[in-house]
Amino acid sequence: MRLAALAAAFLFAFAPSAAAQTPAPPPAQAPGSDSGDQRVTFGVRPATATAPDNRASLGYSATPGAVVKDFVAVSNIGNNPVTLKIYASDAFNTPEGGFDLLAAGKPSVDAGAWTHAEMTSVSLSPRSVSIVPFTLTIPANATPGDHAAGIVAALTTEQTGVNGQKVAVEQRVGARIYLRVTGDLKPGLSITGLTGSYAATPFGRGDATVSYIVHNTGNTRLSGKQRVSVSTPWGSTVDGEALPPVPELLPGGLVKVTTTVRGLLPAGWLDAAVHVDPVPVLGFTDVVQPAEESVTLSAVPWAALGVLAALLLGIFAVRFARHRRRRTPVAPAEEVTEHAAAL
Repeated sequence: MRLAALAAAFLFAFAPSAAAQTPAPPPAQAPGSDSGDQRVTFGVRPATATAPDNRASLGYSATPGAVVKDFVAVSNIGNNPVTLKIYASDAFNTPEGGFDLLAAGKPSVDAGAWTHAEMTSVSLSPRSVSIVPFTLTIPANATPGDHAAGIVAALTTEQTGVNGQKVAVEQRVGARIYLRVTGDLKPGLSITGLTGSYAATPFGRGDATVSYIVHNTGNTRLSGKQRVSVSTPWGSTVDGEALPPVPELLPGGLVKVTTTVRGLLPAGWLDAAVHVDPVPVLGFTDVVQPAEESVTLSAVPWAALGVLAALLLGIFAVRFARHRRRRTPVAPAEEVTEHAAAL
């Protein structure tokens, strides 16, 4: 029985740099199969009407109702002819903050739906390039701010799984599309879901684990510089380890962060603070207020208190036992009177 399952082999090369044109690797071979020279390697990158160019991504700024025309170059870098599907799809952030596109067959409702390639497929001979024109039509009611999508070249191959079933595996690569629709821009980041816990040692300092979500609540792309610190009731502060920048988040995107602040005294309670300075997209000067949030952690050294309580209880028991021995009356010895018998 053929299994027409599209495996989630989304081998994207949607990095916002020259790495965005990295070709898809060859499909995996089933164990024991003879691959021969069937390698399939292809890529997609921005282009002019005649050749690939050096743009890292397809970026535009336009008004609602505008029409943008541009090109991508689809390359077959392998040694065999290949036919690739060409389509556009909406972009989104993964929970780790990465850039991804909707799965094949899932309908787009944003910039992916506004983008239409003039070819739905291309057939490429080995070591060849095809220029594909496309049109981005911005609706008159498009919301202001940033919209993201990608133009995809995809190859579906049939492979045999370890259980002998036939599986359709889709490889896809593409070029990112970034569109800024002019209008009222409201950039902003927020910190939500902030939680923390303190792990004490019996005698000494402990560690605080802090988790939170950085959420892009505005309508422009933003990254950010983040830091976490923990303060004691008497005002001393311990900074957490250096954190990597918040990855570039699309509007509505989010990333989950967990970090540890070490070497904290069990002060009864501690205040953990998260601070994120938003960073606008390169080339834009959006003014964005920092995002801050804090949470109070219980930092009671229960293990040390338990040992101390046990020690105090032992001392009390010993003293109580001694006190009872001192107050217990001693019975008087019986007097024995000897009477001499009169002879």
